[in-house]
Amino acid sequence: MKKTLTLLLALLMLIPPLASCSETTVEEKPADEGLAPAAVEEAETVETEPETTKVSDDLEDVKFDGRIYTVLYRDEAEHLREIDADELTGDIINDAIFTRTQEIEERFGMELARLPVSEGNLNNTFTNSVSAGDRSFDIAFQHMILTASLAAGGVTMNWYDMPHLNFEKPWWTSSVKELTVNDIMYVTASDYCLNTFEMAWCLIFNKQMMENLGISTTPYDLVQENSWTLDAYYAMVQNVSNDSNGDGEMTDADTYGINSYGSPWLASISNYWWACGETISRFDDNGMPYFAMDSEKTQIVFEKMYALLVDDNISYWDQTQGKNMIFWQDQALFASMMIRDVEVNRDKDLGYGLVPYPKYDEQQEQYLNLVDGHASVMALPVTLSEEDRDFVGTMIEAFSAATFNDILPAYYNTAMQTKFAQDETMPLMLDLIREGRVFNFGYVYDTTINRDILVNLITSKSTELASKVASVKKPTEKYYERVTKTFGD
Repeated sequence: MKKTLTLLLALLMLIPPLASCSETTVEEKPADEGLAPAAVEEAETVETEPETTKVSDDLEDVKFDGRIYTVLYRDEAEHLREIDADELTGDIINDAIFTRTQEIEERFGMELARLPVSEGNLNNTFTNSVSAGDRSFDIAFQHMILTASLAAGGVTMNWYDMPHLNFEKPWWTSSVKELTVNDIMYVTASDYCLNTFEMAWCLIFNKQMMENLGISTTPYDLVQENSWTLDAYYAMVQNVSNDSNGDGEMTDADTYGINSYGSPWLASISNYWWACGETISRFDDNGMPYFAMDSEKTQIVFEKMYALLVDDNISYWDQTQGKNMIFWQDQALFASMMIRDVEVNRDKDLGYGLVPYPKYDEQQEQYLNLVDGHASVMALPVTLSEEDRDFVGTMIEAFSAATFNDILPAYYNTAMQTKFAQDETMPLMLDLIREGRVFNFGYVYDTTINRDILVNLITSKSTELASKVASVKKPTEKYYERVTKTFGD
């Protein structure tokens, strides 16, 4: 069941068919209040404030008498801003984060404290604190893939033992379902983990190039028609690449259908598979995870991926950071990016649009997007007392709700202020991507066997998927047996 996000801008009222496609709820206007097509162009030039409906966190406004709430996190700027901001700077997102802290501190009579450590030392800091019983922090935000060893070490608390957390609220992600075994969940993510939105994957497209190529039905049209599929995407990019400089070789000086994000963010490749609804693990009727990559559909999707990313020079793998991709030089029709790259590149002059990765087919219910493993998830020390849990649970729910109600609208507003700001569809595409974020037990806990099978095959230009999957099935099943013992019998 999708959660409803009521954060769309007033301009989205102009495109009700798209809203219905994403199942996003917006307030309907009487027919005579709608804008006629001729008025759309004029409306796009008018500054419009976001219309938001805040969802209550249902928390009592209790005072905690100056109690300190300490967050352990990775000492990098992109992770700091999940937690707090140092000062008001005029940046929309930064200021919303700063204000969130001030308002929660005032509301609950508490104080936020930070405990930054390097990514490589965070697990040791967590474990040593629990072992010593020193209660140096209340919650930890850690790299998604690195949290599995914390759970295996017996130092993390079951999230279902925490009060005040309402997992039915719209700020809680599908990680609640996907990372629970035997009613135990050692790590999870809400919108408080802003990285899980910023590090979801998307595709951007060059509007002018699309027009020059005579492509009249755009990706936006296909999303609206529920026809944005892997086959439709292939049809759009298959004949774009050309030897622009005529030197007889395809290099970074030429033009491509796809500019695929390169090392180290190779999830840009595997996300085609995740977006088609395939996954490393699924749950059986008893709620236990099992290896699920040995499916006929995985083979079909892999073959389509190979055609897109390896065959016929359709794709160029850019071994650079996002700001230097050849897409920005008008050399690719599409590029794969994380949402954070849209914000980083908002100063670009090139006009582009943004869509989710395509579905497998029109019967697929939702656009799905892998949350990159570098994103943060939350873990709690098992040493939290009952009194601690009352306080910490209140803080987590309050910060999660405020992120949903205040930070995400700021993010959407920032998207509307880029140099492609006249594209009123952008917030809705961001909404579709947020709604479709993928978490998976196998991706988090199966850290060495299967996470990069498809990526490694594609990058090595190998088609031996069936034999590879067959070779890892038994080791994976044995590994899952060991892992799930952590979650009880």
